[in-house]
Formats: sequence, structure tokens, C-alpha cells
Amino acid sequence: MPAFPGIPGFIAFAGVKFGGYCLAGLALRKLRPTVTASAVRIAAARTGLGILIGLPLTFGLTLAIAKLFPETNDNFTISAVYALVFALRTLIWALVIYHFVDELDFQESKLWGLSAIGAVWSCLLDLPGLGLAIISPGQIPIC
Repeated sequence: MPAFPGIPGFIAFAGVKFGGYCLAGLALRKLRPTVTASAVRIAAARTGLGILIGLPLTFGLTLAIAKLFPETNDNFTISAVYALVFALRTLIWALVIYHFVDELDFQESKLWGLSAIGAVWSCLLDLPGLGLAIISPGQIPIC
């Protein structure tokens, strides 16, 4: 029987993301010495925005694509949602980076380049995060 991950799965997923975003925050601080925020603060901001913005929009996009394209297979739906999620993650990373970089002459091209790298990192973190969420106890069955 299919099931959604429960609270332990959500915590495992968020924990993987937070840890990965801490590493990304360390990398950002190394690349941009003008970043004054700690890696933990950067990770908290990115994880929080992911939960507040990403989670509801991902569910909404999945439902919208399934309704708009009812005749397509699940692979198309997953690919379309993931493409839109990648764009959303790029925008969220741009917001986080822009917020924490204290440079007056910070170039826009560097912002979008770092944001795209952050979005790729977010997608890579989905693999262990979803893996842990799937095997976690406390799943909610779907009838």
C-alpha cells in the first residue's frame, strides 16, 4: 500500500537538507568573503524558505500538472514538476544569497550562477533526503 512519509520522514528529509545547506553556506562564505552570516544561519534561512514556499508549491504544481495533462504518464508529470521546482529553487537561492551578500558591486551574473549551483545542490540533496523519508517509520497510508 502506498504511503506518505510521516513526521519522522519529514524531519529526516529536512535534516538532510539543513546539513547540506550548511555545507553550501560554508562554500558560499569561502567564495564570497563579504558574507557575514554563519553557515548555520544561511542553512536555516534556506531550509525555512524551502518548507514555507517549496513544499506547498511542489504539491500544488503536482496537482495542477496532473489536472492539466490527465492523459500523460507519471514520468512526464514528475519531469515537469521537477523542472519547475528547479526554477523555483534557483529563485529561492537567489533570494538567500542576495540577502546575505554584503557587496555593493556584486554582479547579477554571479548571483544567478551561484543560485543555479545552489539549485543543483538542492536537487542532489533530494536523493538521500527522500531515501531516508521513504524508509522512516510512521508513514501515513494512502487509500
